[in-house]
Amino acid sequence: MQQVHINRLGVNSIEFESDLVEIPLSPGGEHSFEIVIINYGSPTHVHLSASDGLQDNLTFLEDNPYVSHEEYIPVIARIPFDGRLLNKGKIFVTVGYGSKTESFTVSIGMSDQEKGPAPIDIDERLSSPAQVATINKSSDKCRHLLDMLPGISESFIQILNARNFVLFSALLIILALIYIAVRLISGNNIEIGVQVDFYTALAFTILFTSLIAYLLTNLPIFKNK
Repeated sequence: MQQVHINRLGVNSIEFESDLVEIPLSPGGEHSFEIVIINYGSPTHVHLSASDGLQDNLTFLEDNPYVSHEEYIPVIARIPFDGRLLNKGKIFVTVGYGSKTESFTVSIGMSDQEKGPAPIDIDERLSSPAQVATINKSSDKCRHLLDMLPGISESFIQILNARNFVLFSALLIILALIYIAVRLISGNNIEIGVQVDFYTALAFTILFTSLIAYLLTNLPIFKNK
């Protein structure tokens, strides 16, 4: 709605409540609004007209009203289906039988920038990180276990290296020979497939013990850790 004040500042004076009236419309759309003319002086005729750029877009239901005090003038704005998206022009207000004319700007329609792209609805559940966090935690645990495997394997290999294996084997053999010698000394016979007397077993035990001692002190495997 636009208000027009006449004769308020003097005879045939014209004032507008707003210098610009914007009417957003799409092609094929139609909108009605009112121009309120308020007269502060003697009753008079007021003539309304549109500039050339708006003649096809505006229709005044009364273009020459007689205003004694206050009148509401309906105006219809439209854009044809094949019309321009944005139309600008002026509405002229003439008083004093053509002696005084003033105008205000009217914009009908919307520019391409004002229309903008259609909004896109996005499901808020798509932004939920719960499942991703769970998967990341499981992946981190698996990765941590995989990182620990080389260290565990290395420690196991260090325990079961060649040196410890030889030492363990030698210990078992020595214990077996000592057991045989003790049984021979005690007078018990051992069925091992051959007849071995006490002195032979003792000599064999001493010889084997010396061999093991030599290995422990001279072979490289036992010198370097």
